[in-house]
Amino acid sequence: MKNILCALLLGTVLLAVSCKTKTPDQTKYIPKDAVFVFDLNWKGLSDKASKARINWDSLVRANATEPGDDSSIAKVKTEFESFIHSGIDTTSNVFFFVKTGGSIMSGQSTSMGVVAALRDPAAFESYVKKHDNTPQIQKGNNFSYASLKNDLFVGWNDDVVILSGSQTQHFKFDTSNSMNSAPGGSTGSAEQTLNALFNQKEEESIASIPEFRDLTNEKADMLFWSNSGSMFNSVPMLGVTKFADLFKGSYAAGTINFEDGKAVANFKSYSGKELADMMKKYPGHEVDMSFVNKYPYPVSGFAAFSFNPQLLLEIIKYSGVESMANQYLEKEGLTLNDVIKVFKGDVVVVFSDITTGVGSKPSAKLIFNATIGDKAAYDKIVSVLVKEGLMEMKDGQYVPVPMGMGDKFAWSMDGKNLTIATDNDLLQQYLTGKGNAAVPSNIASEAKGKSAVVYVDINKIIQTVSVNPTDESANAAKSTFKNAIGTSDKFNGKYVESDFELNTVNQNENSLASLIKFFASVSGKIAEEGKKLKKGEMMNMDSSMAPALNSQ
Repeated sequence: MKNILCALLLGTVLLAVSCKTKTPDQTKYIPKDAVFVFDLNWKGLSDKASKARINWDSLVRANATEPGDDSSIAKVKTEFESFIHSGIDTTSNVFFFVKTGGSIMSGQSTSMGVVAALRDPAAFESYVKKHDNTPQIQKGNNFSYASLKNDLFVGWNDDVVILSGSQTQHFKFDTSNSMNSAPGGSTGSAEQTLNALFNQKEEESIASIPEFRDLTNEKADMLFWSNSGSMFNSVPMLGVTKFADLFKGSYAAGTINFEDGKAVANFKSYSGKELADMMKKYPGHEVDMSFVNKYPYPVSGFAAFSFNPQLLLEIIKYSGVESMANQYLEKEGLTLNDVIKVFKGDVVVVFSDITTGVGSKPSAKLIFNATIGDKAAYDKIVSVLVKEGLMEMKDGQYVPVPMGMGDKFAWSMDGKNLTIATDNDLLQQYLTGKGNAAVPSNIASEAKGKSAVVYVDINKIIQTVSVNPTDESANAAKSTFKNAIGTSDKFNGKYVESDFELNTVNQNENSLASLIKFFASVSGKIAEEGKKLKKGEMMNMDSSMAPALNSQ
């Protein structure tokens, strides 16, 4: 029996190890503190485009310098074909990354890289040598490399190829004590930069982060990753606060998939220990869809958010700028806590009837609603704004001074909600609560239990906007886009999960194909207008539109 138990235990361990999905080798060459990482499933995307019979030649032709300019088409096509057959492994994923760093004294440095799996190193070296002004192939520590144009350089070993480049933004101070920045050249030599990437240990790479390894195990056409801690650490001015420390260990990980009739994205926002503790202490709540449903017209879109404002106060306290903020507010008899208490954290924006005519300005109906958290704090702040001349009494309540904008908006503050509308008729209908928002049932269903919801009826907006019926780009958009919805869950103790869905009109066609066709149409139109401008066929700018440079 003892032997049997030992065998079962050993078998369980071996099974667990064997079932662990291997992280792509390319990720071992990406720095652990990379701010952004973007991954393309090259083979998956190519297969989906191929099944949709996407004509790549037509896409290139749409961006040709001149109609019928086969020389430029042939050049791009030849270069692409050469790259595909250069020894790159087109069945493996391609990773793009961005890393930032530096300080006020040394300057802000930004480096970028592309990492792809390599199938045939000899073929790739031959590909590099065939370029104009043949780059000199040099040897580094366990890799070969060559410097290219525009401060770019490429390196490769038996497993991967890395295309990289970097630049430094130097800060300078003038006599007015203001800070400016000026671009600089590349930082370090090609060999130094590539040597750091090719010879870094796995624990120094992004492959060592558990959340990133979980991301690479997801089945997706594209992967997205961002490192909030690295991002804030690279901002020199935040170095005097603890703001960057708060986001240490905070990441955003996302997947994007192209399916028939829709593009679907899923994102997880991970929080480090300090930030997670704050979010647990001040949890958010669900959005109140009643503020959307009471809208008096069928909506074109809406955004509803719900959060706990006390979380903002905790973040400000942790960052170490609370005393500075209070010092400024105390001059007006206010405290930071007064400002935070004003709103409960429920905010809704609803809009409809977006229209525009030829030669006229766009217009829309819109409602903004925010739930009041503490009326006494609201009144206290308003009294200060009145004293400063920023608000005034009108129709029994305080509203902002027009400041040259005229009576553009209607306001209502009943002690429970601050409601702003584009016109008084819309405001009064909204306040009666007899809504006709006509939110689609599937959208309403997806909004249940969420802490944030954003919905846009793209097709409705396109159709209600008055456009030239011969406008090919507008017609292409109308036949491509249906609607979009994004939702976020409440914090689950480790991360906040969000979903985004872009629906296309043709439900039987893969969304990748629909989007490629649309962008091909738009790029063709842009190229056409550019050619007209080049030939002087566009309408000349009216002299009254030119800036009066000599008016002083």
